[in-house]
Amino acid sequence: MKLFIVLFILILLFAFPQSVGADSTKLDKLTIFYFDADENISYYNIIIPAWLTIENRALVVFKQVFDKTVFVPQGVKVLDVFFHNEYAHLVINLSAEILNYGGTYFEYRLVTKLLMNASGIRGVGYFSIMIDGQWRYLPEGTKLHIFPCII
Repeated sequence: MKLFIVLFILILLFAFPQSVGADSTKLDKLTIFYFDADENISYYNIIIPAWLTIENRALVVFKQVFDKTVFVPQGVKVLDVFFHNEYAHLVINLSAEILNYGGTYFEYRLVTKLLMNASGIRGVGYFSIMIDGQWRYLPEGTKLHIFPCII
């Protein structure tokens, strides 16, 4: 009987390989948007495993945005990422360092960059930012709560 079960499982594995871990080798592309030295919108692509969840994709994207681009205050950390599948709503909880800047122009560029990068994550329809776990306004008055994605 045990031999029959083992043979049955092996037959299933060979008959349906795509349902048993075959996706672990597939790759996907994420696009990171940023402002170049001339303040034009530019982008680059990174390759990630296709099996990453939307939350993990968001972590990868925003780590790139906060570590490698301008128009982001220094020291910003992603504290939490939540994805509400039913509403296609991505919520990023950022550290209070996101508030360490001034000026409407800087805020406009920051919001544009955050929204463009959230929009580039497949499956995200709406995007929100919390600051230290609270819904707060940015220094120049923008509240990033339930923005529709633009791409």
